[in-house]
Amino acid sequence: MSAGKSDASCPASQPASSPVASSSHEGENRPRAVVLMCLSAISFALMGAMVKLSGDLPLFEKVFVRNLVSLGVAVVMVRMAGARLLGHWHHQPMLMARSLIGLGGVMSFFYAIDHLLLADATILNKLSPFFVSLFAGLFLAERLGGWRLVGMLVAFSGAALVIKPQLAFAEGGVEALLPAMVGLGSAMLAGAAYTLIRAMRGREASATIVLHFSLVSSVVTLVPMLMNPVMPSGPQALALLGIGIFAAGGQILMTTAYRLAPAGEVSIYSYLTIVFSALAGWAIWGEVPDIASLIGFVLISGVALIGWHASRVAGRVV
Repeated sequence: MSAGKSDASCPASQPASSPVASSSHEGENRPRAVVLMCLSAISFALMGAMVKLSGDLPLFEKVFVRNLVSLGVAVVMVRMAGARLLGHWHHQPMLMARSLIGLGGVMSFFYAIDHLLLADATILNKLSPFFVSLFAGLFLAERLGGWRLVGMLVAFSGAALVIKPQLAFAEGGVEALLPAMVGLGSAMLAGAAYTLIRAMRGREASATIVLHFSLVSSVVTLVPMLMNPVMPSGPQALALLGIGIFAAGGQILMTTAYRLAPAGEVSIYSYLTIVFSALAGWAIWGEVPDIASLIGFVLISGVALIGWHASRVAGRVV
């Protein structure tokens, strides 16, 4: 889950993983944008693998390193954009809410990665665009058409197949169900954060929102990390560094892709993160998602693909 994403109106047009989608697309190059989106999907999948490879290090330590690297990238982004470092004073309550909720989403996602199959954690996190549509309809008065509601129902049915609540209760009760519910919670928190970004559209620069999130997240996680410091081993230190590098790399690649082509043209390729996560999980840990998770993946990605195609058709009609 990358820090600081752009406004996301629906699963098809703006997935949760789009950090800074530019409204202007000077020098459009769709083939290059598609390649960059695929590379960003690989980068985010590798970030998840690094989270898992860092082992039993405290969660706060993993999140701190991820956000510290992103903070450096965000400073450069703000300087290049000529935007305010931390935004306008009267927007601070909304910016702070977005940052804290987004931090909760990242921590939940990392927790899920540590306790679930990498592919399953990623599938659940990719539900965030559907929560964006739900929250935007509830709080921003955006229209929730009947087909979109049906799509949400299908997507959440897919999530139930990944979570498998009955099987989890049979095997270990509430404790066995907790990681999957936290993974679902990561999507809900991310969706809430993206909805706040959408509410600030036109008020604050995307780069400013990214910087605010990275700074607040770094400060908030620093204190608990220092209260329980754990010196990583050599391999763990490399994995920690990889978390930050691949998170920042995925963000930069995706940002560039959205500058080269409209979001509606390339957003669907972010779902390849699920495929690459599954491949990484299989190659490194021998993880193989069960048939229920695979069906859930098909349902969630299928709804996103249909929505993406509908948005493209609507864009051509308009």
